[in-house]
Amino acid sequence: MEGKHKFTQPIVNSMKTLHKGEISFSENYKSWLVKTYVSWNKTYIKISLDSRKLDLETDFPNCSLTKGNFLTFLSRSNTYSFSGNKSKYSELLLESIEVQHLMRSGNPVIKLEHKSIIFKGLLRKKDFLSLSNVFKLFTMVIDKIEREQRIGVT
Repeated sequence: MEGKHKFTQPIVNSMKTLHKGEISFSENYKSWLVKTYVSWNKTYIKISLDSRKLDLETDFPNCSLTKGNFLTFLSRSNTYSFSGNKSKYSELLLESIEVQHLMRSGNPVIKLEHKSIIFKGLLRKKDFLSLSNVFKLFTMVIDKIEREQRIGVT
């Protein structure tokens, strides 16, 4: 993906001055409030994105998608564990190429909870391109959910 995402720069600036630390901030993206929490150490970046739809009329059915680490090890291919309630939104998560790319991070989890979409994952500390791509992919998932909601209304 081309160029850095605007949410990446405050994180990169903080990591340049501190070898170990954390940063959190909130930004608006369309009608969503994206809360970002990032912590890092010498090797890894731990990222958590919690995006809440400000004008959502009904809650999302709760569900989560995680990487099945043991099954992935045994089958030597990526396997995922789904738990929770199925809905058109959970189907969108399962079929989305953007979610598949997000799930390539370390210990990935993507959830629908109440009025929020939550993503958690690990990245290599020096991999600023992947950090930027996480934000881009996450906003693409938000856009898909937004389109799905508009289709459901009409």
